[in-house]
Amino acid sequence: MDYVRECLSVNLKLRRAMMGLSQEGLAELSGLSAGYIANLETGRNYPSSGSLLKLSQALKVEHWRLLVDPEKDEIAYTRNELSMIFEKAKDLILGDLPAKYAAPRQLLGGGPKKD
Repeated sequence: MDYVRECLSVNLKLRRAMMGLSQEGLAELSGLSAGYIANLETGRNYPSSGSLLKLSQALKVEHWRLLVDPEKDEIAYTRNELSMIFEKAKDLILGDLPAKYAAPRQLLGGGPKKD
């Protein structure tokens, strides 16, 4: 797999994971097939500009960010991306707490969990 395909592959997998999406979920949001997305993630296919735009819109990110090397230190995340990462982490950490433990949720910006 060449460098650009590898960057795209890793970015698709990372951003899907950040959003909690399966390949099928990304396919539904983007209007592309799950098989095509699987082929992009394994480097067998490379997207057209139209497909890249559909993927970026589904993943809520600028299209060029899907091609950036994810291992570079100078990559910056947007405020929305950081917010999404924070919300996902908050849900993972506090998601199963009983409602009587509302204080940690309130500190992190969420109200009491409704059971």
